[in-house]
Amino acid sequence: MKSEKRSFVKSGFDISHYSEIEYAGRKFVIISTNVFYQILNSVLIEACEIYPEYFGKDNVNKVLEALYQIENVGTMNRFSDFLKTEQFAWVLEIVDERVSCRVLRVELFRQVDKFKNDESKNEFTGGIFHSFKHFTYKGIPLSTKKENKEINHPKSIIEFLIQGFFFSELEMKSENKYESKMNLPNGKGLFFSFYKENVTGIYFVNSVIFK
Repeated sequence: MKSEKRSFVKSGFDISHYSEIEYAGRKFVIISTNVFYQILNSVLIEACEIYPEYFGKDNVNKVLEALYQIENVGTMNRFSDFLKTEQFAWVLEIVDERVSCRVLRVELFRQVDKFKNDESKNEFTGGIFHSFKHFTYKGIPLSTKKENKEINHPKSIIEFLIQGFFFSELEMKSENKYESKMNLPNGKGLFFSFYKENVTGIYFVNSVIFK
């Protein structure tokens, strides 16, 4: 797969959306677009609390509608395209004051797909909103599914991804697909799936699954 060609980019970086995380003696930086930062840090929580009935319904449009009610950028018809077009965060490790060659790109989502066995339902493919299918916040689903892994805050998904990508062994499943696993104290685990773009060497998030 070659690097995607896009005719326009609706993104922006703000220095205030640059953050550092130290984990197990290693240093990481997260650099996100303005939209990605707002969705992850405030908009999604507010949407869940005000419109909980819009989540966990196997309906992407309901989730997008809840987000749009909080942050109505542009028109509702174009909102999905706006969110999936260059709204992302870079997660980078700093080694000896330099950026490591391993780069993780975390998108909101890549696309929307219908269920193969029921076209009346749909789901997010790729990115954090696909991952959020498997998590709840204060008992409220964070995406289109109702699953029972409670998360302290939506932004905690970044810490999970750091552990799953930088601290866990990546196992190559196919030419572009890599997986890893992180064991949890309760005997369960988090399973990670990544896509590697061969042209750039950048990894993208497919999903994070709790089981």
